Amino acid sequence: MDSELLPRFAVVDCGTNTFTLHIAEMEGGDWKSVFRQRRFVRLGRDSFRSGRLSPQRMLRGVDVLRSFHETACNHGVQWARAFGCSAVRDAANGDAFVRAALETGWHVEVLDGDTEAAMIHTGVADTLNQEPAWPDALLTVDIGGGSVELVHWSESEVMGSWSLDLGVARLTDWIKPSDPLKQQDIASICRIADAAWAPALEAMAARPPQWLIGTSGAFNALLAMQDPASKWSDRRVAEAFDLPALKARCGALGAKTMEELHAIPGLHPDRIPYLSVASILIGHMLERFSSVERVMRSRHTLAEGALVQAAREWQRSGQAPQGWSPLRATVC
Repeated sequence: MDSELLPRFAVVDCGTNTFTLHIAEMEGGDWKSVFRQRRFVRLGRDSFRSGRLSPQRMLRGVDVLRSFHETACNHGVQWARAFGCSAVRDAANGDAFVRAALETGWHVEVLDGDTEAAMIHTGVADTLNQEPAWPDALLTVDIGGGSVELVHWSESEVMGSWSLDLGVARLTDWIKPSDPLKQQDIASICRIADAAWAPALEAMAARPPQWLIGTSGAFNALLAMQDPASKWSDRRVAEAFDLPALKARCGALGAKTMEELHAIPGLHPDRIPYLSVASILIGHMLERFSSVERVMRSRHTLAEGALVQAAREWQRSGQAPQGWSPLRATVC
């Protein structure tokens, strides 16, 4: 089929720190990426203490959505979907952001934690298709700005999922860490994390995960430090960490100053404000989830999960899947 005739879908993930646009074509029950763009918005900055999104951050988010809409129009997108997650659902004025976003052509669906985790899981599982054999149990970990999603699963079933108030922007708002992190900052992060994931650890005790699949900017940055060429690898295939090196790197990054982090080659400056906190969180998780013997990075998350679902539904019906709407071209 001529690629110009393939239906094009655009999905936007309005994350707490980052907004992502992903445009894809649908064919034969699968999707092919056409265009991706990531913009650092920091929508949830300082919102977890105040309980409100700041006018400046909302304005920044609306500007980015307006740009995303123009890009989607220019790429001939027919069907669109947009999501708001932790920062939007937790803010008292999150509905104001949703109304402002509508004026840019995007209807932002505010997802609850369970739905967000399920969609992330769908995207992550899609990157393990080339694995010859899976273990008895796996753990997907998505570290966002506002929340951390955990999914406990096997090749045949999802055994449990949790959306935890452990996002790196939220933790930073709560503890206001020093630069570099002090021992009391690290102790606070670990104490908060232990309380949050205790129910998940208990639920997984009968079938502890052997693999951990991490997806987030922090996992991307950590893998790029291990292998700079990983930035150019196939985005649809999960990649393995050197586990001892990962543990050591998390500890080392947690002790660095912001100035020292800025000096690391290839590290995106917008990742730096939360990287020390994320590294401590990941390192502590690997200690607590001690059954994990293999850690992998997946670059699929919420947006890709939505595309996987859309491709399956499109193949079944040949019509726009539920939740997807025609792109409002009149906004362009």
